[in-house]
This record gives sequence, C-alpha cells and structure tokens, in this order.
Amino acid sequence: MNLLNSIIFGSLSTLAASHIIENEMKNYDTDVQPPIDTVSIIMSAYNEEDFIEKAALSIRNQSIIKAHPEYFEFIIVDNDSTDKTSELANQLADKVSKAPRGKLNAKNHGINLSRNNIIVTTDADVFYPQHWLNTLLKPLRDPNIIGISGTLLDYSFPNIPTTLFVIMSLAIRTIYPLQMYGGNCAFYKHIFYRMGMFNENINQFDANEMMNEEEFDFGKKLSKFGNVVYKINAPCVHLGGLRTACRIGFKNKYSKECAKYNIGKERF
Repeated sequence: MNLLNSIIFGSLSTLAASHIIENEMKNYDTDVQPPIDTVSIIMSAYNEEDFIEKAALSIRNQSIIKAHPEYFEFIIVDNDSTDKTSELANQLADKVSKAPRGKLNAKNHGINLSRNNIIVTTDADVFYPQHWLNTLLKPLRDPNIIGISGTLLDYSFPNIPTTLFVIMSLAIRTIYPLQMYGGNCAFYKHIFYRMGMFNENINQFDANEMMNEEEFDFGKKLSKFGNVVYKINAPCVHLGGLRTACRIGFKNKYSKECAKYNIGKERF
C-alpha cells in the first residue's frame, strides 16, 4: 500500500509540475518593443509542402514584425526540394533562394544572403505563436548576452503526452544547458562568422552528427564569445511529430504511416 501511495503521489506530483512548467512556457512577453537591431529570420526547408505554409504564416503574424516591420526580413532557403516547397515559399517569404542538399548548407547560405545583424533560425515544420519572437529577442537587451534558445512543444508526437514531452525537453536542457535548438534560436551574425559558421563537412544526412553540430556544439562555440541563455517562455510548436517518430524508430519506418516520409532515404 505504501508503494502504491508513493507511485500515485509521484505521478500526481510529476503531472502537476509538468502543467506548471508548460504554463510558464506559454507565458509569452506581450509587451512589444522594437528590437535592439535589425533581424533576419532564416527558414531552411526540404520537402516541407505539408507544413511550410502554416510555419511561414506564423512568422508573418508575429506581433513584433507587425508592429515594427522595418527591422525584419524573412528568408526561406529551399534545400533542393522535389515537392511544392519552393512554389509555396515564393508566396510567403521576402527572399527565396536555393542551396545544395544538406541543412547546414541551407543555413549558412541563408545567413550569407541576409542583410541584418541578428539572425533567428527557424524550421519549416514548426508553428510559432504570435508573441514568440518578441519574447525570444528580449534578452539581447543585455549586452552580455549573444545567443538565446527557446524551447519546443510537440502535440503531434504519437503516444507521448505533452506533459511527458515537457519533462523530457527540460531534462535534455539540464544535461546540455548550452543547447541551441535549431528551429528556435537567435544570435549575432558577426559572432557566428567569428566562430566559423556551421561545419558543412560533417555527414549532413546523419541525425546525430547534425544535432551535435547544429545544436550542442554550436551552443558551446557561441558561449566562448558571450553568454548563451535559455528562454523557457519562448516555445514553438513542432508539427512533424509523426515524421520524427518514424525517423528515430519510435514508429516502424516500414509502416504505412511512415512510408511517405522516405525514412532512411531522405532527410534534411
């Protein structure tokens, strides 16, 4: 009975804590002020016709962009897609360009193409709530801060409740406090160039190598030039949970659900 009570109490405590954390994540900063410098938003996309319209429109609808459009540009880099990604992008971005396959190629290309001093990287399978960007950029008012990472919510990942996803996200953040989530971060362009940009010579079709370079090693390199911080209340919402589950083996990649994603054949 004592063991059962402990399990019930632990489960309820975890559930309550995760709800509190999720509510804090959604506590966006709605006090819209102009950014401290000009901002280029870079979105890399490869075969994202299912999601890119929702992702790009959510960027267009950001409160800070609507209030101060003169500070912003929105660039979509098509990573040599074979679907309607490029066609849709041309209707949604300020600039659209193509880069050779490989997500890091696309990111470096987009940043080189940008004309502004702050870079925000986004993904084409993510929805960005209207006050997300306003909240993400606020820490740059501190001159000691050079990089910010928001976090990720996912209501589409099969068989994992959002509460558990929240706890898992924070656990990863505790282990890797300098992680810069690739689809939700901001940093200064001149620092990015000083640290040597993203290394395009890694295997860009290996998910582990990609995560190390794009998120974990990037945060470490960036932190050598200033403070890198985590903004818990600047989350975005991942839309491609099923595809991710197929890719990492949580779902059978040979199943009918996963078949259209070409798992093992196409990525980034």
